[in-house]
Amino acid sequence: MDLEIIEAIFTVGKFTALTPSSTKNHNPHWWQKLYEVSVFIIYVVSFVLTAFGNNSVRATLTSIQFVLIILYELAQFINIFYILIVMMRVRRSLWFRLIECLDGVESGSPRIPLKLIFAMSQLIYCCLITLRMYTGLQQADFPRAILGAVTCYQQYTQFFYVVFTLILLVLLLSRYEHLRETLWQVTKARSQLHSEQIVDIVKKLKNSIFTLKEGVEIFNDIFGWPILFTIVNGSSRSLIYLDVIIKKIDRSMVGNASLFYDACFILITWSGILLTILLCDSILKKCDQILDQTYTLEAVLTSHENEEIQVFIDAVLHNRPEFKAARFFSIDRSTLFSVLNSLTTFLLVMIQFKEK
Repeated sequence: MDLEIIEAIFTVGKFTALTPSSTKNHNPHWWQKLYEVSVFIIYVVSFVLTAFGNNSVRATLTSIQFVLIILYELAQFINIFYILIVMMRVRRSLWFRLIECLDGVESGSPRIPLKLIFAMSQLIYCCLITLRMYTGLQQADFPRAILGAVTCYQQYTQFFYVVFTLILLVLLLSRYEHLRETLWQVTKARSQLHSEQIVDIVKKLKNSIFTLKEGVEIFNDIFGWPILFTIVNGSSRSLIYLDVIIKKIDRSMVGNASLFYDACFILITWSGILLTILLCDSILKKCDQILDQTYTLEAVLTSHENEEIQVFIDAVLHNRPEFKAARFFSIDRSTLFSVLNSLTTFLLVMIQFKEK
């Protein structure tokens, strides 16, 4: 079953307190709660120490770079707080309700090796973290290398949720694809099916539409904020990096290895944003295809069967999936151009801005 990938993700995520320990861990033990809270406390203390430890670096930044750095770090902190406290402690039940929704709808045949993709993503990030820590040690700045672990945890959290988001969107897409495929098969085999069989199939598909709609709403509740923070972090970090490159600011304090690490992480972040937007848009398109296939089926049904198909059409029209980033804006193909437009405008302002 394709939901085994969620169990694998939970197995990895529990070590960094980013997910429940398993898909059956509805009521965690007291030591699990203590571990999750301890991770957050250690993170907060380390975050404060890192903030004070980076004052010398911030002094070399321009005003706009300083503002972007503050925005980036604040977004990272709020994202960690939302995951470790809100999702893991206050709204933990949403994880298991989402799994129930996915399990309640049959999926199509798997086309993407999700477990392999997840394993490769973790390997890639381990290599990037190794490079980051090696760079800090090469500069003979062991305290900064230790404090850099905080940044690595923040970025791993963002990376982990980007990959998790993509995998869940693939699972949702496969289920909408299965609904479309089932309607196509019913239309193709119409002459071989009895009216009762068609009505039963349509009723099951209608229940699946309701279940998937609930699943999408829960997905928005869990991953809406991480998606928003990923866009904010990717934009702010990209602007800082481009400003450094374009203005040829002194880069001796970071070194080529650090710049390479930053470039890789920015590329990964934007790849995740792009794929998230495209997958959300694909699910919306799949819903349109379900409607088109339903109208095709309606044309060959009897009056008795048409009553049920009309109910199904109403269910699809009123339960269309809608993906939102923390309920601030909807996510579809146009989102990419809106983000790039804002990013380009801000970059042009940064390029023309000069410090006195």
